[in-house]
Amino acid sequence: MLGTMLYVHAGKGHYVPAKAVSDAMERAGHETYLLDMFSVLKAPFWQWFCKHEWRFMLQHPRLERMYHRWMDTHFIASLIRFFAVRLHTKRDFLLWYEQTKPDFILCTNFLGGSIIAAIAKQSNLQVPIFIYVADVFNNPKAGFHQKIDRMFIPTSLGVKNLLAQGYSSEQVRLCPFPLQTSIQAMEKLTRTQAREKLGLEDRFTLLLNLGGEGIGSASLLKQLIKNKLAWQVVVVGNLSEATKNRFQTLAKQLPRMRVHTPGFVSNIGLYMLACDIQAGKAGANALMESLSLQRPFMINELLHAARDTKSFFDAYQVGWVIRSPKKQMLTIKTFAESSVAQNQMQEHLASLPLQFDSDLFVNLLINEVKALAD
Repeated sequence: MLGTMLYVHAGKGHYVPAKAVSDAMERAGHETYLLDMFSVLKAPFWQWFCKHEWRFMLQHPRLERMYHRWMDTHFIASLIRFFAVRLHTKRDFLLWYEQTKPDFILCTNFLGGSIIAAIAKQSNLQVPIFIYVADVFNNPKAGFHQKIDRMFIPTSLGVKNLLAQGYSSEQVRLCPFPLQTSIQAMEKLTRTQAREKLGLEDRFTLLLNLGGEGIGSASLLKQLIKNKLAWQVVVVGNLSEATKNRFQTLAKQLPRMRVHTPGFVSNIGLYMLACDIQAGKAGANALMESLSLQRPFMINELLHAARDTKSFFDAYQVGWVIRSPKKQMLTIKTFAESSVAQNQMQEHLASLPLQFDSDLFVNLLINEVKALAD
C-alpha cells in the first residue's frame, strides 16, 4: 500500500507525527511519501507564512491566543475551501496526484481538511482523505470539511470536541498516539540509569523544553535561583547560542544548581526518562511523549489550540497549567518535597486511558483504508 503523509512546517508539531506514521508504515512493509503540503500545492508564500507566523506567535503568546481564537471559525474554513478549489493549488495538487496515485492521504495539519479534502472531494478523487489531529484535544474549526473520510484523534476528550464541531461518529476515530521511532523503540531505563547514561547527577531534575523553535522564558529558572532551589535543570529545544548563554549566566547566581543546555537532541526520550518533571509550552508531542514515559508535565504557556489541556489535567491529575513563574516554582517545590505526591502522580500516569504506539496507529489506518474500499 502507498500512503502519503502531508505536514505543514509550522514548528515540529505536524512533522513529527507525520514522520512517526511514515516510519511505522515502512516497518510494516508499505511505501510512503512524506511531504510538506505547501510544496505539493506549489505555494511557497504560504509555506513561508506558516513557518514565520508560528514563530512570531510563540514569542507573543497572549496575541496568539486572541488571534487564533478569532481565526478559529467555520466561516474561515469556508473561505479557505472557496479559494482552495479556485486557485492554482487545485491544478497543482491534481497534477501531483495523477503522478503519484497514493492509496490514501493523511494530513497532520488541520488545513488538510479545508484545502486537500476540498480539492479531492470536488474533483471526485477516489482516495481517502484522513486527518490526524495533532493538537490531540481539539482541531481548529478553520480546518472543517464535512466530507473528510476519517478524523484520527488520540484522546476521548478530543473525540467529544470533534463531535461537537459537527463531525459524525462515522468520521471520528479514537486512535493510539503515534510515537516517534526514537521513543517507541528506546529501552525504558530508570531515572538513575537515564541520568547516568546522559552524564547527569542523580538528583531532582527539571526538564525545560523550549520546543523545535527554541522559544521560551527563563522566568521559572529565575524563581528557582531566587528561592535557592539548587536542583538540576536541563534545557532542550532548538536553542540559539544566545539562549544557551542566558541560561548558563543565570545559573552562576546559584553555584549549587546544575544547568545543562544540550539544545536540540535526537534522544529526547532519554532526557524525559531522566527528569522528574517536564515543563514548557503546550506542545502536543512533548506533552504526550512525556505522558507515555510516565513523567508529569507543567505547561507555562497555554496556546489556543491546546486550550483543553487544562480540562484533561483536571480530570486525570497528570500535570499542571500554571502561567505565574512563582506559582510554578511553589508547585514544583511541593511536589519535589513530597514522596506521597510523587507516588500518587505515578499511579495517575500508569492508569491513563491512552495508547501510545505508532504501529497500532498504522494498523488502524490500514483497516480504515480497506473498509472504505469495500
